[in-house]
Amino acid sequence: MSLQEVFAPVTEELGTVMQVIKASVPDGCLYELCAPFLDNPGKGIRPGLFLLCSRLVWSRPNPDKFIPIAAALELFHWSSLIHDDVIDEAVLRRGVPTINFRYGPAVAILVGDFFLSRAIHFLVGCDGDVLDTISQLFLDLVMGEIQEQLERGQYRLTETQYLQLVGRKTASFLAATCALGAKMAGACGEMVAVAKDYGYCLGMVYQLRDDLLDIVGDPAVLGKKTGVDVLAGVETLPAIRARSLLPQQYYKVVNSLSEDGDTSSLGDLLTECGALEYTESLIQVYFDRAAASLERLPAGSARDRLRQLLEYVVLRDR
Repeated sequence: MSLQEVFAPVTEELGTVMQVIKASVPDGCLYELCAPFLDNPGKGIRPGLFLLCSRLVWSRPNPDKFIPIAAALELFHWSSLIHDDVIDEAVLRRGVPTINFRYGPAVAILVGDFFLSRAIHFLVGCDGDVLDTISQLFLDLVMGEIQEQLERGQYRLTETQYLQLVGRKTASFLAATCALGAKMAGACGEMVAVAKDYGYCLGMVYQLRDDLLDIVGDPAVLGKKTGVDVLAGVETLPAIRARSLLPQQYYKVVNSLSEDGDTSSLGDLLTECGALEYTESLIQVYFDRAAASLERLPAGSARDRLRQLLEYVVLRDR
């Protein structure tokens, strides 16, 4: 199942989200700089999740209340992606040259900041609970990214520490998105907590799948190079697992990577020591927990779509 099918119930609202985002970008050079995101916006998982979770309570919530928040969530995400591309010196995103590659880090950072300013613009007039939730998710995101950068090239993260890091960097964003959608629609506290747990586990599945794809994914499908994390000194779960099992072989392979940039030897090692299979098993743990949370949400079309999204994320190849 495609994401378009998953988000079919909120297709109209997602279209409006993109319209209001585009309308908020001034014409001219700034619009041209933002074009890679405006013309190719990506998966739209965050606004889609937010809108689907609002439908756990209402079959069709008031768009005037939800569209601006959905737009802000997507813009926060875009801002973080652009800043990530600067940090990682990424050449491609979604198969096209990054803003960082085309115009340099200074321009890329400013475009990321512009998206951040537009997100804040869409939050004007929101109540304190909404602002508190979004402020916390952004704090979690930044703290996770900072921790990742401080650990770059250190090769000392434990599995537990890594899961906490990606919980902050990725899963907390999706958790807050789901909780916010349900809460703004009037869900009770228990339902909000369950939606939040689903979003957190979905985010963990997403990130751990990313970890695998960075090793075994097809660059032509991903729209970017594989092996980017390990070549940059950023350890993901499969690498941490291999280091804990076969430290001597692991460091030998890592040292060779820095010389020729070929990550195939690392992929072989991770396969041989069972690190890839281990990561798959942990993905299943979070998948099962997310599925169990879904069973506690009201039956209906929204819950069915959230289940389909979970299945999409665990099987995705890009």
